[in-house]
Amino acid sequence: MPIRALCTICSDFFDHSRDVAAIHCGHTFHSHCLIQWFETAPSRTCPQCRIQVGKRTIINKLYFDLAQEEENVLDAEFLKNELDNTRALLSQKEKEKRDSQLIIDSLRDTLDERNATVESLQRALDKAEMLCSALKKQMKYLEQQQDEAKQAREEARRLRSKMKNMERIELLLQSQRPEVEEMIRDMGVGQSAVEQLAVFCVSLKKEYENLKEARKASGELADKLKKDLFSSRSKLQTVCSELDQAKLELRSSQKDLQSADKEIAPSSCGDGGPEASPASLWR
Repeated sequence: MPIRALCTICSDFFDHSRDVAAIHCGHTFHSHCLIQWFETAPSRTCPQCRIQVGKRTIINKLYFDLAQEEENVLDAEFLKNELDNTRALLSQKEKEKRDSQLIIDSLRDTLDERNATVESLQRALDKAEMLCSALKKQMKYLEQQQDEAKQAREEARRLRSKMKNMERIELLLQSQRPEVEEMIRDMGVGQSAVEQLAVFCVSLKKEYENLKEARKASGELADKLKKDLFSSRSKLQTVCSELDQAKLELRSSQKDLQSADKEIAPSSCGDGGPEASPASLWR
């Protein structure tokens, strides 16, 4: 039976496509496999018997004389080994495929769970954003209400102060000198009293200016009314004179009608029948 030698490093048979190297201990390997072994091993030893190996003791390439018919003849044992190796490799690949399919199914399930979790979180996020938006609007509305309330309080305080000052000013205007002196004494001394007295003075000055303006407006209104009255009187006199003239004309017309009645009366009697005169018709 022909010898089918193999490399104990890669477990592949020797063939003429790759170089074969040998060590002085007699073991043979693929040259490329032996170089990789020396590069990765901690020391330069034989991969099979672990004997120390030097560079000079390595035969880098062996030459084999193979018969022509041996290349075409396949050993049954070799074919069986190849078939077993192929079956083992196929079984391993199928197992790897099943394992990969299980991993893929598990990853798909995990992905579905993650997607469901993401969708749930997205819905929760949308609700939270809507709630946050509503809360922001409500907060903004409350801030506006708070500002308006603050402004209203300030306005109320200012109006109370103004009303108080107006009451004092009204009392000041309606009071006599002793009462005014007592009010000024009640103010006390200090900056606040001076400010309050200044407010009273300014208010009195404004009131005086308002009275002057009102008096001026009243005078202008009185002048205007006088002019209107004079104009109305003139128009009334004109109308009265026109009315008197119309009365005179009416009386003259009545006299003319009476004269005409007197002239027409005899002729009416001569005709034998009474007729209504123009004067009687006018009456």
